[in-house]
Amino acid sequence: MIQCAGNYAGSARGTSNQPTAASDSTPAVPWRILLVDDDEWTRQMLRDILESYPDIKVVGEAADGREAVMMATMHRPDLVIMDIALPHVNGIDATRNIKKALPHTLVVGMSGNYTPQVYSAMRTAGAVSFMCKEQVLAIHDTIINALSMWGRDETCS
Repeated sequence: MIQCAGNYAGSARGTSNQPTAASDSTPAVPWRILLVDDDEWTRQMLRDILESYPDIKVVGEAADGREAVMMATMHRPDLVIMDIALPHVNGIDATRNIKKALPHTLVVGMSGNYTPQVYSAMRTAGAVSFMCKEQVLAIHDTIINALSMWGRDETCS
């Protein structure tokens, strides 16, 4: 996983009942995740992996950037897994729009084609982490790491 330290203020909910990277306890309320990828098979694979963890709940799926912004506004997820190459609105612009509307929602960028330029653009748009699609089996670790590192100081409701 490629990741940058960020100056993130926190997500929209408290972490007292949430697992950290070192915690084995199941949270009272699972982390709410939105999956965004234009490939239905990839979304289903991500959902299948994540639904095996009790600390994760997939609250929605989107197939393009426009739908991602709409679904994020509707479901207010704790974290969005965002593909970069999307129809209508790309993942970089969708991330920027989601962060503008929901500044405490975390975004993890995902791409099958990593380049430093794409990584930099996603970080500038507001993503806290980035992963290559080849790393999909480690997605739970990526999510928990991002939430534990950037989802600490929750003061909003």
